[in-house]
Amino acid sequence: MRILVVDDEFMVRENLVDYLEDEDIDVLSVGSAEEALDLMQHETADIAIVDMRLPVMHGNDLILKLKKMHPEMDFIIHTGSVDYSVPPEIRDLGITSANVLLKPVADMGVFIEKIKTLFGDKYSLS
Repeated sequence: MRILVVDDEFMVRENLVDYLEDEDIDVLSVGSAEEALDLMQHETADIAIVDMRLPVMHGNDLILKLKKMHPEMDFIIHTGSVDYSVPPEIRDLGITSANVLLKPVADMGVFIEKIKTLFGDKYSLS
């Protein structure tokens, strides 16, 4: 299993990467939507954890583009916006409010639970 983390906040991104790597998950990480799109031209990931408020391109737009590039990719939305609601074009991809985690996440184990929910028994996590 490989996870892509897209967050422009360095410490948030690095803490999440460290946690997931401690759970024996292969992780790629970038600080912008543009970096994510460039990276995903020659890499793959099973899940992308995407911040919504990115510097140039909004996280929703990134999700739409990544889904076109990699139709099998699933998504977890990680946002600090308490007003965020999943727009129709994102819901059409099968992404619901259950895929949204609000920052700050007090218990990082919730990421593992979301990953398990997305993949069921397909992957075994520690």
